[in-house]
Amino acid sequence: MNHEFSRAVILSAGSAAHRAERKAALFLRDEVKRRTGLTWQIGETPREGVQTIVIAHPQRVPAGLPLPRQAEPPADSAEGYTLYLELLSPRAPRLWLVGNCGRAALFAVGQLLRWLHTERGRAWLPDRSPGRLISTSARFSIRGHQLGYRSTPNTYDAWNVAQYEQYIRDLLVFGANSIELIPALRPDEPRTAIMPLSPWEMNVRLSSLLDDYDLDVWIWLPNTDAPSGQPADIPRMVADRRRLFESMPRLDHVFVPGGDPGDMPPEELFPLLEKMAEELRRVHPRAGLWLSPQGFSRERMDAFYRFLREQQPDWLTGVVYGPWIRDRMERVREMVPARYKLRRYPDITHCVRCQYPVPEWDMAFALTLNREPINPRPMAQAHIHNLFMNLSDGCITYSEGVNDDVNKAIWSARLWDPRCAVRNVLIEYGRAYISSEFAEDIAEGLLALERNWQGALLGNPRPRLTLGLWKHLWQALGKDGQNNWRLQMAYFRALYDVFVQARLEVESKQEQDALKVLDEVRTTPDIEAMRREILALGEALWKSIGMQMSVSRYHADGPERGAVLDTMNEPLNNRLWLLAESEKAMQLPAEQQAQALIQIARWTDPGPGGFYDDLGNPNAEPHLVRGEGWAKDPGFLRSAQDEFGAMAQGYRLSWGSQASTLYGTPLEMLYTGLDPNARYRLRVVYNGRFRAVMRLVANESIEIHGALRGTQPPSVMEFAVPQEATRGGVLRLKWELIEGRGCQVAEVWLVREG
Repeated sequence: MNHEFSRAVILSAGSAAHRAERKAALFLRDEVKRRTGLTWQIGETPREGVQTIVIAHPQRVPAGLPLPRQAEPPADSAEGYTLYLELLSPRAPRLWLVGNCGRAALFAVGQLLRWLHTERGRAWLPDRSPGRLISTSARFSIRGHQLGYRSTPNTYDAWNVAQYEQYIRDLLVFGANSIELIPALRPDEPRTAIMPLSPWEMNVRLSSLLDDYDLDVWIWLPNTDAPSGQPADIPRMVADRRRLFESMPRLDHVFVPGGDPGDMPPEELFPLLEKMAEELRRVHPRAGLWLSPQGFSRERMDAFYRFLREQQPDWLTGVVYGPWIRDRMERVREMVPARYKLRRYPDITHCVRCQYPVPEWDMAFALTLNREPINPRPMAQAHIHNLFMNLSDGCITYSEGVNDDVNKAIWSARLWDPRCAVRNVLIEYGRAYISSEFAEDIAEGLLALERNWQGALLGNPRPRLTLGLWKHLWQALGKDGQNNWRLQMAYFRALYDVFVQARLEVESKQEQDALKVLDEVRTTPDIEAMRREILALGEALWKSIGMQMSVSRYHADGPERGAVLDTMNEPLNNRLWLLAESEKAMQLPAEQQAQALIQIARWTDPGPGGFYDDLGNPNAEPHLVRGEGWAKDPGFLRSAQDEFGAMAQGYRLSWGSQASTLYGTPLEMLYTGLDPNARYRLRVVYNGRFRAVMRLVANESIEIHGALRGTQPPSVMEFAVPQEATRGGVLRLKWELIEGRGCQVAEVWLVREG
């Protein structure tokens, strides 16, 4: 039977309660009022015959209420909690929320909000038998998210303190216990046009706010103030950090990235950290100092390991594993002494050019949605969490805004319980944040958004089915629901995906038409209607949550920073390249024009017995050797990935994507079934943001070319393949990295000459 709590009273120990327990009572009251319009009273004295929710610690119980033995939280966990339902009478249930510490009461409230069914004027727990509903403790001690108040994010810099508090409460729902801030290093750092407070003042206010909730306060503090190429002014840098530490009411941990950004040689970095730790603990005695080897070269990485093993400094608390670390997490954990904790810093906010890119993403999405769109990836994020979880002590995610809001819930839930089912988390997400009535539909819709990005977009029926589901929810939830920014985001993404697909269909057909009509930009009434609706949703998200989807309209930091309204019209075919190449052909002597036009039209044709690979296009790279693959290697440290670089005006689409490997992992292709008697030539286009210098070897021993960098703009290079390399009917090509972050190749033709 359902247990009604529409007229509930919240009881706590009042002034005897921990400050976070008092916050928990306010948190529950406010959230129920937002969802139902009901105002639950907060009191200290129990009353008979009244629906009651008790927020307590085993030693801090409201007077006159004995704590039931079954309500005691797990004894082995500082942050564990129990929800216990007493059915004193059918109309007056008593629900105990009992936590082992102040913030455990907040997590218990979050659990209740995930279960509580609400509608205007009503709140109830469905079909739960009296007794212990849950008794749980977190698997990991570090569970949090980065919320940086700076110009870079696509959302956070537009928020005031009240908006931060609401979002922090939202993160508590799934058990986050840490928030990482990005402070200004000096009080005079200016604020941007959309910042309600200066960066310095906001950092102080947020530190105090988080202390009210008894949440751990981390700061991300890169050494971007070190002079480039000159010896660092360590006394000045230490003084600036001392002033920052003194300004913060609460500070539990400082995370210093070794790079990305910031770049100091080890002989300067380690002395700085030692002095910083001394100042930190003078102000905040129990605070921890953490270091990440992000961006370290091989030499610096080895020096980092050697320093930790030989010196074992007491001032260091732990190591952070984040983006652009060249060694896999297993290697870092093996090389770092066990006395140091290992914290993860996963990038959950980006889709390309990042730590965990979307595998085999369609280029149409990469061009339009770019790097930082609304990106629910629940199944992928859950997999990435569990794949490496046993190597770490927990995680604080890297985030640039609410575009990754679903991913935050998944990471929080799995950090608490790695066995939790993704679909159940999404149902609770829908119930807690959007609608009790449609929670299961919301869960299915979020999973469908992730599936939209799987496989080729052209001809894929999923995006339109996904849009139909979200359009139904959009209409069913009505005007009040449509003001919910989470619903706005999901509907926006569903609509945007279909908009891109519709454009791709039109522009792909256009490219197949005769060259004489390539100067006409085609569209349809449906595409234009979707464009208008997407722009309206972008305006709504700016107003509802400060989401910055355009540089010119909404102050986005740049085109890669979630500005998907600015990239929604990116060309999805080769029209501009074809026009430019055709114009070049027409400038040639008459006898050469026809041949030039044929070459343009047959760009991807390798000729009889030949092979063509559009590397970076998952649907056109059959000879690429992928390596371990995404399931085992989602960071692509030992595998080939599809990389998307910035597209210059007039480039072929095939130049904007590349097969890419990182650091020393070679890039390989494998051909079988070759004619052992034939001769072959290799044609390649080298392009990519790493501007790599590579050497190409066939069959492990035959050099095709030595150290070579691609041209800008990209051009086709040709190389003879020695017949001995193909005499066995098999050819393995291996690009070896000489210089740069990794190997990158855009196009490859293996042409049979005879």
